[in-house]
Amino acid sequence: MTARSSLTVVAAMIAVAGFGGCAGRTGADSEAEPQLHAEVTIEVENQNFNDARIYLLLYGKRTRLGQVPGHSTRTFSFALPPDDVRIEVSFIGGGGFVTEAMPVTPGDELVLQIRPDAHRQLPGT
Repeated sequence: MTARSSLTVVAAMIAVAGFGGCAGRTGADSEAEPQLHAEVTIEVENQNFNDARIYLLLYGKRTRLGQVPGHSTRTFSFALPPDDVRIEVSFIGGGGFVTEAMPVTPGDELVLQIRPDAHRQLPGT
């Protein structure tokens, strides 16, 4: 059974709301660590006019998941062991934000909603 969670960006970085979706596989599984390569999915709903690049922040490493055009929705998958993650949104025209850390386990399905005014928010507000 998958966990349900969600991130809703209200100002610059706020985590709140609901989740849903999982799939795919990357790399070879190890019998000692069967969950290491289980995937997490994140559906990004960009309600903003600006295109946004989406990054996963984990263990001090920044990994690009992809790009979401303005007023559209895209779904991304990534493999990871259970841990806290943050998502960075970087707008093509400038600006962006990082979500608060949240616990994520393999099989989780996340939803991130980028608010229409998110590109105007100052970091840390």
